[in-house]
Amino acid sequence: MSSSPDPAPRAHPALFVSLVNDASLFPPAALDMPTALAAHAQHRDGQHADVVGPFLVGVPVVPDLLAALDAGSPAPPAIGLVARPGTAVEDVRAAAATLRQEIRTRLVSIDAGWQPGWRSIDPGELPIHLEVGREDREAALTDIASASEFADVRAKFRTGVTPDWAWPDAGELADFILGAGRHHLPFVLTGGLHHAVRADHPVEGGVEPQHGLLNVLVAVHASAGGADEQTVRELLEVREAQPLAEIVRGWGVPDVAAVRAAFAGYGCCDVTDPIGELAGVGLLTGTPA
Repeated sequence: MSSSPDPAPRAHPALFVSLVNDASLFPPAALDMPTALAAHAQHRDGQHADVVGPFLVGVPVVPDLLAALDAGSPAPPAIGLVARPGTAVEDVRAAAATLRQEIRTRLVSIDAGWQPGWRSIDPGELPIHLEVGREDREAALTDIASASEFADVRAKFRTGVTPDWAWPDAGELADFILGAGRHHLPFVLTGGLHHAVRADHPVEGGVEPQHGLLNVLVAVHASAGGADEQTVRELLEVREAQPLAEIVRGWGVPDVAAVRAAFAGYGCCDVTDPIGELAGVGLLTGTPA
């Protein structure tokens, strides 16, 4: 009597807990507040709710969030406040103070650009993610690391394109990952990380290369194990999902702990994209979203 082969093992579930933060208010999705809140509530009620992290809210739209909650939109259980680089420290502090007083939700993190005076944001017990640029990256990482003894501070790097930020290639992302590791700094990522594996994707009539989530996870694991820049870069350049998925399937608790201690999570404007693709290659239980 024949039997069906056993399905491929899933990845360790702790690898994906709160990994994908909901950035649906930000481009390219740029949903309006009520629509974004309703979609977030659906994600939180879905089969992959444990993968979804905080609902990210930009400093300028905090009043819109409160108005939507007053109008009956579902309150997200956790909020991440996001200040774009260049936002005045005073504005970040004011928005954070407003959200700390809001009893319908809970502020769990603050994102801001690294700049002189960032310490006056005073995140208290909250983790603060400081986005670093290109020209001053090493100085920024050194400064952020110097504050890690008295604050839960993490570096942040943009993996996508904006009008003011060109797409970072695999070499630049590898350099950031390794630099954060040298400084013993956990980090978050933002922008452009919509898919499980590196590929070229159509964007506004053109084609844009995009980094893959599995590539990043495997590259971070290699970096934590002492890999050199070439190895980390080559892992970021892999364009086939299954070889990366097989690596991830083989990780035990120490591997997962090392990866997530370094890579705290990232913002994605459509959380169903990476989650669905992870389910599609068999790393998550259930069916693709």
